[in-house]
Amino acid sequence: MARSIHPVQVSVADGTKLAGEKIRRVLTNDPGMGVIRHVDAGYDIAESVAQERGVRIPMREGDEGGAA
Repeated sequence: MARSIHPVQVSVADGTKLAGEKIRRVLTNDPGMGVIRHVDAGYDIAESVAQERGVRIPMREGDEGGAA
């Protein structure tokens, strides 16, 4: 895939509110970035998922096909 990045993510879930918020962010944003990369690569199903889930696609903003 174009512009594909594969970082490693380590999270500690220790039961605190702060850790819970960080885990929520990781488990929302990491899959969201996958959707964005697949939209950028041209996968139609990724475009549908982005629109369905409200994933903002920055490179498509102002474009007729982008999810805002």
